[in-house]
This record gives sequence, structure tokens and C-alpha cells, in this order.
Amino acid sequence: MDKWRIRIGPAGIPLSCKGRTNKDGIVYVKKVLDLDAMEIQLIRSFEMMDDEEAEFIRNYAKENDIELHVHAPYYTNLAGDSEEVELSKFKILSSGRIANKLDAKILVIHPGFYGEKSEKETMDLIVENLKDIVSTFKKEGIKTKLGVETMGKRKVFGSLDEIIEVCKKVKEVVPVIDLGHIHARCNGCLKEREDFERIFEKVKPLKLKRYLVHVTGVLYENGNEYYHIPIKKGDMPLEPLLNLILDEKYNVTLISESPLLEHDAMYIKIMIERLIQRRTGKDKVSYKDLSGL
Repeated sequence: MDKWRIRIGPAGIPLSCKGRTNKDGIVYVKKVLDLDAMEIQLIRSFEMMDDEEAEFIRNYAKENDIELHVHAPYYTNLAGDSEEVELSKFKILSSGRIANKLDAKILVIHPGFYGEKSEKETMDLIVENLKDIVSTFKKEGIKTKLGVETMGKRKVFGSLDEIIEVCKKVKEVVPVIDLGHIHARCNGCLKEREDFERIFEKVKPLKLKRYLVHVTGVLYENGNEYYHIPIKKGDMPLEPLLNLILDEKYNVTLISESPLLEHDAMYIKIMIERLIQRRTGKDKVSYKDLSGL
């Protein structure tokens, strides 16, 4: 097991960062925010990154102990028609090559849509296509893991149970636990500590060394996400989750996907440090140092 560590960072270039490149973003994450994770967003259809930029980001992350992840383009459908699947595979592979150049841990992908297919048909197609992508990753020497994200709309494949099942069927794939999406899909079911405990209990059979967790507030209705909102404006409380993480010593990377990107990343940091203060009685604490717990 890795040394127990909580990491925090934004999903993308911080909004208050004047420079708008990923190079600017990662320096800002370290020098201004003093956080230790970042999820680089390649969310438009085809984004490129030259070798010089990738080398800078990779080296800077390594030298400054920043954990990197990458998010592939949002629109991918591994359960669509053949043309749609091939295009989705191309986007994922292109993103995987960039993620590998960055030494990123996980490439986050959206799995697909049911459309007119049954849940089982959709599952079978997604599993088959993920196995094909994993095979290509291996052939190309791409070491970045594929991470399949839980999704926030019921017409979209990606309930927590489905994502766990995919990860059982494709051993090289890991879950990306988007708590806002889970909360929306179950129509606001994440309220108490026990609700968050159930998530970690369900994922436990996968024997993950570290959990990649997306955090945001979310506006939803009838089990469907509308859009992300600031954490404080949402109705999913963070304190039960953070207390659970501290009590169980879970290795987690918490990525803020809130519209208040880095502000809510810092809010998560402040909340964790307040909980550490309560436990230790110390005035000065850091979420990066959990040795006293």
C-alpha cells in the first residue's frame, strides 16, 4: 500500500491563472495554490500538445510532486454505431498518447449511451471496445491507466454499479468516482456518512491503491444532472466524506470540477485541514502531512 496521502487539485487551468496554457496552469497550481494534483482537460474533440510542452509539464510535475491525470474529450460513445465507436477510440487513443507523454496516472473517459440498446448490450459493447483500446495501449507502450467515469444522467451508461462491473471485466481499467454525478443519478442520495461508506464498500473488491474522486456541487432533477454548481450551493455535504477519508485513511485524489474551479479546490483543502486541527489540537496543519493522525 502507498504511504497514506490525500491529494487535491483542479480539473483544468485555474480560472485566476492569467496564462491560459497547461504549462501556466501547473506552475500556478504549485506556486500560487500550493496544491499537489491537476487533471488536464483535453475535452474538445481533438487537442494536441507538442513535445516541448509535454516535457515541461511532465518534468515540472515530477520535480514538484504534482500528480497528473488527463480527461479525454467529453463526447465519446463506445456503444454507438461502428463509425461513432471508431471516432471515439481515435479520441481516446490520441488523448492516451498525450497522457503517456505527461506520465499521467489516469486518462478519464466517458463510456457511452444506451440509445436503443438494452443495459446488457450496452455493457457488452463497452467492455469489448475497452478491451480493444487497452490492447492498443499495451502495443504502443502507453502506461497511463484508462479510468471510466461515473455519469450523472440515467440515459447515459455509467452508474456506479455499471462502472464497477466494467472494471471487473476489463482488469486494466479503473473507476473514476464522480460524486456529483452519483449524487444526481441517485436523486440526491449522498447526504450522510453511511452514503459515502457504501460507495467505498462497493469499490473495495477492485483493490485500488488510490481513488480518483471528482467533487462538485450539482443541480439535478429526477435522477438527472443539469449542470455543475459551486460546492456550497449544492446539497451534497463534504464533511461526512472528508471525515470518512480521514478515519479510514483512504488514499484519495480529490479533483475539483466545480465552476469555482480552484476556489473550491482550496475550500476542500481548508475543510480537510480544519478536520485535522480538530483531531490533533494543532494550530498549524497541512493536508499534505497526515503523520499525526
